[in-house]
Amino acid sequence: MQVITSRFGVIEAAEGDLIRFPGGVIGFRKETAFVLIPHGASSYIAWLQSTSSPDVAFPVVSAHGFAGYPDVPLEPAADRAGLGGKSEELAVLAVLSAPSGQPATVNLLAPLVINSATRNGAQVFLEGSRFSTQELFSYPQDAQQVPPLPKPAAATSP
Repeated sequence: MQVITSRFGVIEAAEGDLIRFPGGVIGFRKETAFVLIPHGASSYIAWLQSTSSPDVAFPVVSAHGFAGYPDVPLEPAADRAGLGGKSEELAVLAVLSAPSGQPATVNLLAPLVINSATRNGAQVFLEGSRFSTQELFSYPQDAQQVPPLPKPAAATSP
């Protein structure tokens, strides 16, 4: 399928590339299907692009590279969201915010959790976490140790 985007042109995505959020994401409940588009050569920063709205894309980062994260069990939140799966099947993404002239932050309190086997996801709230929705973002010390994001879609034109 072709995904038309305002930032990346036309993206070619197979059905298996889609990540589905049956309940949408906070503030965008009608956006339920997305593809991941890598940010340059990075294996842990990407854009989560809506397949139905060309202007809706969220910069995301693999949360697996943050030391001590998550600080509460992830599986109960994933189970409540209906994702199921084993902990090693759960990819955790944090939405990145980088306003001009301000420090970049990530939302570690309400991450996007994706079951990599089913490619279904949900934005979950980590009850009892010490993290917030605006944690300062810095690249992990050893980017090679960060597990890669789920398989991204491929661009067909800029």
